[in-house]
Amino acid sequence: MSNRKRRPEPGPARPPHRRRARWSARWDAATARPAGRFLRRHLLPWIAVLVVGGAGAAVGFALAPGSTTYVGPLQTEVRVRPSLTPGVEVDLPPIGKVQFDTHRAPVVVTANIRSVDVDAAARLVRSPQQLLALELTAADTVRAATVRAAAYSLGCGAAGALLASVVVFRGRRRTLQTGAGLLVVVVATGSGAWATFDPAALRQPRFTGLLSRAPYLVSTTQNALERLESYRSGLSDIVRSVSTLYAAAANLPVLGDAQPGGSGLGEDVTTVLHVSDLHLNPLGYDLTDNLVKQFKVQAVIDTGDTTTWGTVAEAGFLNRIKTVGVPYVWVRGNHDSADTQAQVAAEGAIVLDAGATAQVAGLVLAGQGDPVFTPDGEGKVATGTAEQTQQAANEVLARGVEAWDDAHADDPVDVALVHDPSGLQPLLGRVPLVLAGHLHKRSVKLDASGTRIMVEGTTGGAGITAAGLTRLADGDPLPLSATLLYFGRSGEDAGKLLAYDEVTVGGLGLAEVSLQRTVLTDDDRPPLVVPTSSPTSSTGTGGTGGTSSPAGTSSPAGTSSPAGTSSPATGDR
Repeated sequence: MSNRKRRPEPGPARPPHRRRARWSARWDAATARPAGRFLRRHLLPWIAVLVVGGAGAAVGFALAPGSTTYVGPLQTEVRVRPSLTPGVEVDLPPIGKVQFDTHRAPVVVTANIRSVDVDAAARLVRSPQQLLALELTAADTVRAATVRAAAYSLGCGAAGALLASVVVFRGRRRTLQTGAGLLVVVVATGSGAWATFDPAALRQPRFTGLLSRAPYLVSTTQNALERLESYRSGLSDIVRSVSTLYAAAANLPVLGDAQPGGSGLGEDVTTVLHVSDLHLNPLGYDLTDNLVKQFKVQAVIDTGDTTTWGTVAEAGFLNRIKTVGVPYVWVRGNHDSADTQAQVAAEGAIVLDAGATAQVAGLVLAGQGDPVFTPDGEGKVATGTAEQTQQAANEVLARGVEAWDDAHADDPVDVALVHDPSGLQPLLGRVPLVLAGHLHKRSVKLDASGTRIMVEGTTGGAGITAAGLTRLADGDPLPLSATLLYFGRSGEDAGKLLAYDEVTVGGLGLAEVSLQRTVLTDDDRPPLVVPTSSPTSSTGTGGTGGTSSPAGTSSPAGTSSPAGTSSPATGDR
């Protein structure tokens, strides 16, 4: 027999109802006192009414529609809802919000621009009478929309509160108490908003989102507000500015040949659009879409700086890439981060980096992302250091070009893509064409090595950057620029640049468009000759490896920028 002791049998578990009975007894004892009786009979029922009514009202407020109205050509949606961050918010996607602390009551008024009637915008810009009428009626229109939005929210909130009360309490008394409580809250909130409203707060905007990272906007906006004569004139100025912006994009004249092929150069060409430095300006994509459709573009090449700070918050702007409708080839700029590059790839673009190659629309392309990351407003890279860094990156690209050419002797690389055109010595004489951006100034140069260097201006007019906004505030915005490239498709001209159109659209608020065509001859395409000095041993002093041939004079669209000279500090672009 085992000497092990037997474990005692566990006793019966205490029934759960005994625990409830014990707590119920304690509750009855506590509420038997005078203070407890008041809590039980009067306070707790009202707390239950407020909780149930508040939950129902919250659902009603969430489902309440906004009030949609037209302020000039702008379709605007106004909403009024409870919020612990009261004030007025104007949503400006994709760059953030502008907020005004106009009152203290827990109510927020939001305004969102839903769409723009571009035909009405064009008529407004051209008609002083319509502008005057807008100035006289805009404030009343917005005020009426706000009142309607408040009524919608109040009605839906009340319906939600009363419905929740009926479902939970199933009695007339509690439902009436819910309605009375809601009425008290509405009157108190409205009185608080009226008593604390401060019109002067409209002159003190607070920025969130990407706008919060642009402190130079604050002084610019403040100066603009100081020029406004009144709330009426200020509102009409905003509508007029937005209308002009959209009218300029929507009313681009039909450029070039409208016949099939689009270029007027015949059908045996491949048409490629070169864009660069959009810097969050949606007009840059609008221009891209127009040119792709009008000229039957078969591929778009973007040489970077699509964003300004390289943040994840800017990713929404990149959604336009997948709507272009043709292959979109992209290299990273100094304002684009690794997150930006990943998002661009996720949108379906062909991302070239570290000397990678791709065959697109019958052309062989090789690309290198910018080796530095300098978001707008942050640190700059010294000129000499930037030159050496760019040259080292271009050596990687040159090795990628050589590797492809060695493996495909009959189909060498046609175009090399970079962002910053400095430090190009490793590429000279190795590729017939280099496309770049960064400088916000267009230039075309034929190097003595036979390599043509084409630097795009800024398809976004410098967009949302310190330099771009400063020019805009000064009334001298940078123009939007893009270049149409025409390559031979077959025979001896296959892969060769035959002609290019330099497209320039007047700065924001202007509707002037110019197109200048340059047709190249065989003399403009000399054979490639690698400079005698080894590119990999170059010290990055800025030499091009040879003097420019006469054909290398700059195009009329801009002055020439030597291939090897350093660009301004990258933090400036």
